Amino acid sequence: MTRARWLRAGLFLAIALGLFVGLGSDRMWRESEERCAKVVAEMVRSGDWLVPRLDGETRLQKPPLFYWAGALSAELFGGPNLLTLRSVSGLAALLLAAAVWRAGRALGSERSADLCTFVLAACAFFFIRGRVGDAEMLLALLVFLSLFVFEVLWRSRDRRLLPALSVLVGLAFLTKATAALLSIFAPILVWLALERSLRLAIRPAVLAWSLLGAAIGLSWYAVIVWRVPEAGEALRAFLVAPLGKQAGTNATHLRGPFYYLLSFPGQLLPAAVLLPWLAWEAWRGGFWRAEPRVRFWAVAFVAQFVGWSLLPSKQYHYLLPAVPVYALVAGRTLEARVFRARG
Repeated sequence: MTRARWLRAGLFLAIALGLFVGLGSDRMWRESEERCAKVVAEMVRSGDWLVPRLDGETRLQKPPLFYWAGALSAELFGGPNLLTLRSVSGLAALLLAAAVWRAGRALGSERSADLCTFVLAACAFFFIRGRVGDAEMLLALLVFLSLFVFEVLWRSRDRRLLPALSVLVGLAFLTKATAALLSIFAPILVWLALERSLRLAIRPAVLAWSLLGAAIGLSWYAVIVWRVPEAGEALRAFLVAPLGKQAGTNATHLRGPFYYLLSFPGQLLPAAVLLPWLAWEAWRGGFWRAEPRVRFWAVAFVAQFVGWSLLPSKQYHYLLPAVPVYALVAGRTLEARVFRARG
């Protein structure tokens, strides 16, 4: 086993320890985690996994994929508690690190992949959210995998990847509904527009496989409307409201368009120290014009950042899916501009 592989194994071991050591002993993080814990506990107690309930009332604001994962973890590993609930986010974070490594390897060398993963591990927000029992880390994983599959599809034009992309998008929608669509489709549509290839989005094969993604994402909603008499009106209010903004609830957070300019760099610390250098590299290299694959990920990062910034309703964790994208761009650029130059 080479020195590089030992270092890589040590990096992933450190990530796993940072995600799982003492996971069940932390205090309850926030209201969303408390709600998820109660919903999952009720699912396990009642055996009804179809209709989420909170304190005896149906809770349809969020789709149920994370609840299902939490209930499955509880059934397999000793019942509903903070450890089984948070283990879903911890496992999703560990898989996200592996996906970032694989995407970094596809962009360049194994050293590039290692640097991308190291930058991800240097973002405190990655560990913070990986230890919280709510849907955010699972969503970040599914969003990143969707963008990764799309990037490979764009480069290879291999239509066999369309089913995987449609399934990932459907699962992301089942995790956090319209929020997932913005984080996935804003980068894809901006990229296709920049490449003057928007027509590809309406090709028959794309539209046909899009129906599968829509069927997966909307399947639970269809069953709920049939099963719960009052669900139709409630779901219309949640889905029509712009990307999770719900008037009259504590999920409403109206903030200005520059909110993330101040809050997001703090989420990237200590890896945020690379931001000024990356901005200079983007300016100097024509936004990675000579490296179209890195350019796609840079476009994805900007599209997610701008998209969420322009929406009036936002919370600090909505940009979690942008963290692995940032790590990929930063790690690959480090390898290309610093380590390769020294070599």
